[in-house]
Amino acid sequence: MKQNHYKRNAILAGLSFVGLSGLANAQEEEEIIQLDPYEVKAESEPGDLAMDALQIERLQANDLAELFSNQSTLSVGGGSAVAQKIYVRGFEDTMLNVTIDGAQQIGELYHHQGRLQLEPEFIKTIDLDAGAGAATSGAGALTGSMRVTLKDAFDMLGEERVGAFVKTSYGFNGEDSYKLVGSAYGKLTDSIGLIATYSHAEGEDYADGNGDIVTPTAYNHARGYVKLNGTGATQNWSLAYEALEDTGTYYERPHMIGFNAAYVLSDHEMNRETLTFNHQLDAGDGVLDLNSTLYWTQSDYSNHRNTTGALYGRGEFESLGFDIRNNMISENNGLTFGIDYREDKSDSEQNATPPTFWGTSTQSATVFGIYAQDDWQATEVITLSAGLRYDNYERVSEEGVAAGASNESDGFSPNASVTWQATEDLSFRAGYSRAFRGITIREAFFSALYVHDGDLSPEKADNIEFGFAWEKDGTFLRGTVYTQDIENYIDAEYSGGEVWGYWRNVGTAEVDGYELELGQHYEKGFVSVGVWNADNSFNDEALTDANLGLGTSIGRTWNAKANYFLSDYNVDLGLFARYVESEENAIAADAPDKPSYFVTDLFASWSPVENDALTLSASIKNVFDEFYYDHGTYGYNARVGSYIGFPARGREISLTASYKF
Repeated sequence: MKQNHYKRNAILAGLSFVGLSGLANAQEEEEIIQLDPYEVKAESEPGDLAMDALQIERLQANDLAELFSNQSTLSVGGGSAVAQKIYVRGFEDTMLNVTIDGAQQIGELYHHQGRLQLEPEFIKTIDLDAGAGAATSGAGALTGSMRVTLKDAFDMLGEERVGAFVKTSYGFNGEDSYKLVGSAYGKLTDSIGLIATYSHAEGEDYADGNGDIVTPTAYNHARGYVKLNGTGATQNWSLAYEALEDTGTYYERPHMIGFNAAYVLSDHEMNRETLTFNHQLDAGDGVLDLNSTLYWTQSDYSNHRNTTGALYGRGEFESLGFDIRNNMISENNGLTFGIDYREDKSDSEQNATPPTFWGTSTQSATVFGIYAQDDWQATEVITLSAGLRYDNYERVSEEGVAAGASNESDGFSPNASVTWQATEDLSFRAGYSRAFRGITIREAFFSALYVHDGDLSPEKADNIEFGFAWEKDGTFLRGTVYTQDIENYIDAEYSGGEVWGYWRNVGTAEVDGYELELGQHYEKGFVSVGVWNADNSFNDEALTDANLGLGTSIGRTWNAKANYFLSDYNVDLGLFARYVESEENAIAADAPDKPSYFVTDLFASWSPVENDALTLSASIKNVFDEFYYDHGTYGYNARVGSYIGFPARGREISLTASYKF
């Protein structure tokens, strides 16, 4: 396999130098306080999502579906772990800016599998801003941004200087699964902490709601990370390295069953490595609050046929980038401004087509941005927000398919909103935003098949939202209505000529939708019920499962959540319920509707010792053993007249034990 690695030693040396500089500065500070360089909202705005470590722990999640499926505006389909894709308001995560400790996760490796690798055990917070939004969301955030922050040693330690955490879980479904987690952490000094965590998970083929074994869905996950961080009176810094390796045997199209004899079982591997340095310098004067991120990330995949060992497809993305921003805060104004830059490389090969069209591709791309976002408290009841970012994109095909073809594009992404605090308890918000995404590297696999001819227009997403939020004495009601269109959407288009096809601007995607949530917080728990719906279309026709990379149609979804803590017994109880209404399937005139389904999950945890060192947990997911195809899963295929995606997992009972030393 051809490699396009950056000089890792140089990167490591550079990060180490900056990290040691921050360490030295932190040690010089006499007053030690712990600051958080990331804003974590106590209550998310209407249409957005904020999750903390406790919420994630309650979910007892092992994959993306278990992490996100019960959240408003989100859907996760695919069945097996490797195939899971996240949909935000019906649009696929290929248009969502995702960062992990500030490191951008770019591109798509292969359209028949999931794009993102996230390990729930490592995560401290998740913040989602749905829809094109603030200038600080990053370049090309057509459908919003998701920011994931990893835990550090101080998150795990109390007054102790060192500690450890071990966890084991076993899932009873189909041919069963298990997971082992080990973590060690400590304070090197009063202000410097180190954590190292490893997670190993294996699962055999699962059973669906009818009790039938769904194959091939087995997986093997080996994942770990190390994070060194320091805190001081004016500075925070962290240096983190994360590595994930996911393997399994699937069909060449991992999100589909073996519906065609031409698709054989293949050994599949997917990896990600991310190295990130974050630094915050806050002088405390409202003028200098400088936040810097430097990162390197690499992701790759490969499929080799079991029958011959021959390559079906492989691809690799590699990115090096930085983001530097400053926050200025006065009595009634907050201004954030900065610059960001990213350099991407891709290397891919596909032998999936007839040999005439086999190909390779090597590409490089850059994106440079400059941005500003301002929040102004104009009056006691009116807050105005406005922002603007400028981005410049360059892309070139260096070798292989379309060698020599290049694109350059630049554009602006403005936004503005107004919030009216009508009463102490009630606020209204209206906003408009545009996101610009220039021509860059899209998908590794298709890049070795479809040709760039240099004639593409950049994509532009316009988003209009109206929302309200009311909260009084623990009771809350939040809602959002929105409309968005994505112009000049770029996709691979089959031509059937001398070349397989071209990258083209193929049309306009649109979505109209709403979200509503009503709930109550209690001293020892909460309860809420919500509903969301997104009507997605492409060129005035409803989205279908065939719109890979863009999105699909999902039925109106109702979510219910409840949690209660029995303090006398140190028992935490939780319930999640989701009802998805049936949805018309426009993939073919005679296609059956996507059926409705109702899924209930129950959770419980018990800490039997006073210091909560030991925790015993249990969950029953899909309590009523519902058989269904998640609407985010590739389901019915018109050509073969049957379902070719994976049905969802049936009832699973999981038992977990963890101990914190």
